[in-house]
Amino acid sequence: MARTSQTRYGIPIAIVIAGLLIAGAVILPKRDSSVVSSTALKSNGEFRMPNETDHVRGNPDAPIAIVEFSDLECPFCARLHPTLKQIVAENSDVRWIYRHFPLSTIHSRALSAAVASECIAQLGTNENFWSFTDLAFENQRQLDNSWYEEVAVSFGINSEAFSGCISDRGVVADIQKDFREATDTGGRGTPYVVVVAPDGQLTPFSGALPYQQIAALVEQVRNN
Repeated sequence: MARTSQTRYGIPIAIVIAGLLIAGAVILPKRDSSVVSSTALKSNGEFRMPNETDHVRGNPDAPIAIVEFSDLECPFCARLHPTLKQIVAENSDVRWIYRHFPLSTIHSRALSAAVASECIAQLGTNENFWSFTDLAFENQRQLDNSWYEEVAVSFGINSEAFSGCISDRGVVADIQKDFREATDTGGRGTPYVVVVAPDGQLTPFSGALPYQQIAALVEQVRNN
């Protein structure tokens, strides 16, 4: 996940996170995560616009991008995951981009799962990365190093290479960049999503919103 980031690095990954479960999201304090933001973000250098380094599902050239900052151990991220799969499957003009937002002080296995996913992407393929995320959300109770290696090997990845990758501090550093980008642009919990319109306007929302609400937001972005 080698990237040129436009993110400011003001917040450490060890940020103290309150374990509140509100409105379909795991959130930080003082954030209503149930409602789509009424004010679109501006691309002010804190948010890295989608580029060729991202993990993309769907049409890579689609004009609308759904950028999800997610935690592989978060139950609400697991709830949102099939919804976004459906949105992308039904809309050829929408691509789905996955970035990391592991809330490590709440979810003890979130960071290790994120590292495993990146190593699978590096040593395997983009398809392997997305298959891993699907499996991780379906098997959250099994998340541990032995399970990660088992999945990696099932994709044809060499176990020694995988073990070396998950010990690479550079992988963690890249995940921290995603984390800081999320918090710098207003993310206070998982899942946190930014919808990027064809004209570059950024509209954020938090929480596992229902299909109908996300579909309506995509339609609004499409018609603006």
